[in-house]
Amino acid sequence: MTQLIESSQIPFEYPLCSNSTCSKANTCLHQLAEQNFSDTYESCVYLNPKMLAKIEGECSYYNSNTKVKYAKGMMSMLNDMPHKQMKGFVKSLKEHFSSRTYYRMRKGERLLSPSEQQKVLQIAKLNGANIIQEFDEYVLKYQW
Repeated sequence: MTQLIESSQIPFEYPLCSNSTCSKANTCLHQLAEQNFSDTYESCVYLNPKMLAKIEGECSYYNSNTKVKYAKGMMSMLNDMPHKQMKGFVKSLKEHFSSRTYYRMRKGERLLSPSEQQKVLQIAKLNGANIIQEFDEYVLKYQW
């Protein structure tokens, strides 16, 4: 059964795959995006079919349709820290991610991938934080 993905969910210029005979076509976001791509768009990006035909074994472009847990916001984490510790933590986050990105992550405007969540927690531990409340909330999304 084909999984329904709305065209509006597919990132701009996400490469579509036309290889519907692939053994992993039913679980690959490239193939599922192609199957659900809207006919209202004038153009789109495809993986080269000639190159795909040469692939033997595992496809290096395979991208699982398993949803991933993204973190949204970290105000609770910051509020649980002593002020001096929080200042060092925030400074380290801004150095790693940039000030603008930090503020967007803090408010939940920018979701954090699992690897970014681990980096944030690592930075917190390096600053001596004992994290009780990790992130404000979590959202399941495709990892395009």
